[in-house]
Amino acid sequence: MKTAERPGAEVSVTALRRMEKQFELALARPKVSVVIVNHNNVDALWHCLFSMKTQTYPPHEIILVDNASGDASVSFVRTNYPQVRILECQEDFGAAMGFNLGVKTATGHLVALVDPQTVVTPDWLGRVVGDFQKSWPKFGLMVSPLKAGGGAKEEGKEGPWTLNILGSPVEGFFSNSQELFCPWKGTVFFPRFLAPDGPLDADYFLCPEASYLGWKFRLLNRATGRSPEARVFLGKGEDAPDVPEWKVLYYQTRNRWLNLLLFYEGWNLLKVLPWMMGDGICRLVKGLGTGFGPFWATLCAMAWIGFHPRLLCRKRREAQEKRKVPDGPVLRFLSGRVVRDGVLFSRALNFFSLAYCRMVGLEVMEWQE
Repeated sequence: MKTAERPGAEVSVTALRRMEKQFELALARPKVSVVIVNHNNVDALWHCLFSMKTQTYPPHEIILVDNASGDASVSFVRTNYPQVRILECQEDFGAAMGFNLGVKTATGHLVALVDPQTVVTPDWLGRVVGDFQKSWPKFGLMVSPLKAGGGAKEEGKEGPWTLNILGSPVEGFFSNSQELFCPWKGTVFFPRFLAPDGPLDADYFLCPEASYLGWKFRLLNRATGRSPEARVFLGKGEDAPDVPEWKVLYYQTRNRWLNLLLFYEGWNLLKVLPWMMGDGICRLVKGLGTGFGPFWATLCAMAWIGFHPRLLCRKRREAQEKRKVPDGPVLRFLSGRVVRDGVLFSRALNFFSLAYCRMVGLEVMEWQE
């Protein structure tokens, strides 16, 4: 069946409080809906679903959203896992819309967003639920971090991770070692009542959903936490999305700029715009020297933003209307460094950026007392 995105109905403050109360009552033994978005990953699904089947804390339901797979994914699941509910799409809607479709049909108190390439240990779900019970209501998102295949060590550092003022991931400096700005690399949990129509923006298609999700929940005054003992491993499957490399870079660049345009308050957005424009120019120049693909991806990202002003205004208005906190508490988790410290030029650029943040009043994490 071909499915389309529909706008979610506005929820009154009273109804939201009632749903939060109901969620807190159910948190003693919450039902968990697992949502998996798949596209041509039948080999990975074999391992992923088997690991879900062996959970000591069984999921309430497993929902597979299949984005028009050309392999045997759907028939494999129907034959071997008849208890899995399948939403079969006639075209590839992308990961963001796929997760939204799954969340809309979920009935659990908690929702877990799972990549089909991941494999979890039998105590995975129980550990995350336990950490959620202890951390609610501070943490509205919980991530179980991804480990390298075989469990040797985690991909990347333990963190914590955050974003810089341009929306790119950098290492952060959190007082709470279990706190993150965004749910990096792993399975993501959240209470369904906070995003009943889906937590993501379907127009993002792919890359970087995690940044969008973490920032969106920060504006709702819900932080992102990490469940450190819940183990998630990278299994076998397709190593890259079924799209050209330049298009992946296009989505990465465009969606990162979209995050800035949607989530900053107006005055702070004006302060960041010069750096955003400089970022675009530098990427165009660098693309000319590294190949046509990066140049074309950056140019397309600029063109998309330039040709969709009404859509951007609508998305921004919706994001700002839902915010519960001003930028102040969010900025203190963002870094003012715009590039990685390395050569003299990089250090100089970061020094200038941090000085600019202090001069214009962007109270980033480096300037916290």
